[in-house]
Amino acid sequence: MQHSPHRPYDVLRQAGPRPRHDDRMWPGRERLTVANDDPTPIVNWLLRDAVRLEPPAFVEGLAHRLTARGLALHRFSVSFGLLHPSMLAAGFLWRPGEPMHYTSFGYDERDSGLYERSPFRIANESGRPLHLDLDETADDAFGIVPDLKALGLRHYHVIPLASSRQARMYVTLATESPEDFTPPQKALIQAILPAVSAVVEIGTLRSTFQEVLAAYVGREPSRQIIDGSVHRGNVTEVRAAILVADLRGFTHLSTRLPPEATANVLNAYYDVVVPPIHERGGEVLKFIGDAVLAIFPAKKLGDGGAVLAALDASRAALDTPVAPFRINGHSFDITFGVAVHFGEAVYGNVGTGDRLDFTVIGRDVNVAARIASLCSRLGRNYLVSAAVADIGRSHDRMMISAGAHEVRGLDEPLDVFVPDVTAAGPDEDDGISQGLWLAPTL
Repeated sequence: MQHSPHRPYDVLRQAGPRPRHDDRMWPGRERLTVANDDPTPIVNWLLRDAVRLEPPAFVEGLAHRLTARGLALHRFSVSFGLLHPSMLAAGFLWRPGEPMHYTSFGYDERDSGLYERSPFRIANESGRPLHLDLDETADDAFGIVPDLKALGLRHYHVIPLASSRQARMYVTLATESPEDFTPPQKALIQAILPAVSAVVEIGTLRSTFQEVLAAYVGREPSRQIIDGSVHRGNVTEVRAAILVADLRGFTHLSTRLPPEATANVLNAYYDVVVPPIHERGGEVLKFIGDAVLAIFPAKKLGDGGAVLAALDASRAALDTPVAPFRINGHSFDITFGVAVHFGEAVYGNVGTGDRLDFTVIGRDVNVAARIASLCSRLGRNYLVSAAVADIGRSHDRMMISAGAHEVRGLDEPLDVFVPDVTAAGPDEDDGISQGLWLAPTL
């Protein structure tokens, strides 16, 4: 699927005069006079089949069915609002003979005022369809107009869709025909809109559920929850490389900064640590204060692949330049340590009553956390366990012993290794991962 230069709301570059609404253009109750205008087959397809399709297949299928009914449809899109950490809306754009285009609309684009200058805002506020006769619309009336004219389009329609939860959903239709769509064709479109609204809203709710859940618990946990893993004690064993990252000096830093600034420091740190994990097939399970807990499942990557992915993600994060955080004339360095261990853990639901948490627990998770605490004690920003060192060496990764050390919660000294010689001063950390609670070993 390709990305389009157009925004999901077809956002516009310049404000223009408010177009005239004409409810007669979309009569709704107009009699469907010919068999080709019978909406029943399309409505049946929407409610029986399209509701189970992925959005691009639904949009493409509907566009083809409308053109098969004789509509001179040369541009068709469906856009919908999202509940997502980084995106406000998304959409799919169809043009005959071209691949489907996916578009997204982010918070930064909203803050630049693009939506405020959009015809979608007008359609949304009025609750009525909006028609642009492009032959009579000045190029500077709306920013989208030059783009539409460049495609040879003559008429452009924005139709808001009804939603049970006040969500913003739209379809747009455009044609190269000078005469626009005929009244019977507009009546056909109006007749199928309730079914289109239902399909889009169901798809939007499904996407919202999946995306919000994934944002809070991770992709794999969200998949398991959606598949029905919601009962306490519903757990599975997982073999994985376990990564724990710990922000240095966070206790001291948090006492000197206001809460909002403290959150900004954490976000800057997460922006460095998390992307390399995701890029290499890892799964971030928890943000726990200043700690990041992630796994690289061996089932998906193999033992060697999981360890190498964790090592590479760690190195990529540590090698990422991080600008000091500045506030009120003061500068604070953002440094962190990373620990990697390989072993077994239990992955699933823990909690009580109707309040559950989806997490990974077990002795090997404790080991990874203890290695993270050793980073500051030994003046290192990167340490791994013997299990990781053995696998790393078998793949030509250099490992240097950092000795065996007593750690709280483990009966035997813990052997740790340095994958490189980058050092950080032990005075940069208090040795405590804020809020990193460790479950009792199993």
